[in-house]
Amino acid sequence: MKTVLRHQVLSGWLPALLWLVTVAPVFAQTPGWRGAWVADLDDVRHILYLVQHAGQLSGFYCADCSNPDNLAFIDDGVIGNDRLAFSLSRTDDAGSTEQLPAELQVLDGAVLLRLGDPAVLLSLRREPAPPSAAAPAPRPPAPPRVLPAPAELLTVERVAGLWLAGSGPGKQYFIFKRHREGLRGLVCGPCTSAQSFAPLENVQIDGTALRFDIVHEDNGFGFAEYGPFRNLTTARIAMNEMQLSTVASYAPDAAPFDMTLLGPVLYRPAQRD
Repeated sequence: MKTVLRHQVLSGWLPALLWLVTVAPVFAQTPGWRGAWVADLDDVRHILYLVQHAGQLSGFYCADCSNPDNLAFIDDGVIGNDRLAFSLSRTDDAGSTEQLPAELQVLDGAVLLRLGDPAVLLSLRREPAPPSAAAPAPRPPAPPRVLPAPAELLTVERVAGLWLAGSGPGKQYFIFKRHREGLRGLVCGPCTSAQSFAPLENVQIDGTALRFDIVHEDNGFGFAEYGPFRNLTTARIAMNEMQLSTVASYAPDAAPFDMTLLGPVLYRPAQRD
């Protein structure tokens, strides 16, 4: 974790950046800190995504976020009156978990993310939300998607990796990474816009079924009307296809949305000059 975060992600950061944002300074009394925070440095997008559920703090941090190696998860969160304290965790293939201490606080109107010891200081901002889009019109049920082979018995190792849906700049990146004994992850697309991110949480494997929540703290169809919600998702895998079916938590009886993902694929980071 320290190798990945401090050398690959933190390298090149300035000791302090001051983008001013408007946010309530008392974390414990407002949900205004939930969702995506963003910073840009040397043409690299940094995302901190904060989730509060059942009194617990979770979410993720990444930089150049389409690269699975740059993803770390929020653990051990403590919500105070003027700060959020947590650890950023990464579990390797051998099951060893490394942690980096982190803290989010408001200072002189700026939201500052303090990482590691000795600390690196990164100032965060909100990214403006895009214009509200109309919810997709109801459509007749599509024929069920069929896997190319019988659904496989799943393991953490079988699911972990990068799965892709669609093509072009708006394609969806689903990243599942080992976290302690299980899995967590994120979905983004495009992965340069903070408004196009969602954590993958509550990941469970039950035989051939993979179940997880796509978490929407500050975006997604239905957020304006219902506030934070989750897409409750079930998936199955055969060969290099994952077929998933998902429904919003605010409308559990609605017709599900189906999607086909391909993977896991080998990620090769772009070469930077």
